[in-house]
Amino acid sequence: MIIDRLENIASYKNLGGAFAEAAAWLEQIDPKALPWGRTEIAGERVFATLSENRLSREETGFEAHRIYADIQLVLEGKERFLFGLETEILPPNPGTDFYPCRVGRRIGFTLEAGELAIFLPGEAHAPGIAPEDADSCKKLVVKVRTQEPETH
Repeated sequence: MIIDRLENIASYKNLGGAFAEAAAWLEQIDPKALPWGRTEIAGERVFATLSENRLSREETGFEAHRIYADIQLVLEGKERFLFGLETEILPPNPGTDFYPCRVGRRIGFTLEAGELAIFLPGEAHAPGIAPEDADSCKKLVVKVRTQEPETH
């Protein structure tokens, strides 16, 4: 997991591949001017979803991904996240890259406007939690493919 500010996104181009594409795209656009919903960047390799989320005060379930990394960027408001340690990744939801997780330990943090968290594949995280002083959050989630899906 990485926590940083959008103004530093260029430094993540050195991760290479789809991360370089995602970082270059984030440098060039005004995220607040994007349309709601999904925006294609590089097909299924890199895409983004802009949403305004009503946040829950309750702890949400943990998730992880195998194919995609998440760049979760808060544009307006605040959002609380949990990062899971000592994780057990459970079977995926059918046809998705969404894997529920059980965690033994958790670390909580809050992102404010202009801040981002990068969750790499296999890293358990729980987004969508309202901090005490916010009920909603405008957020951009950029999905970055780090490997090809398994075929059976």
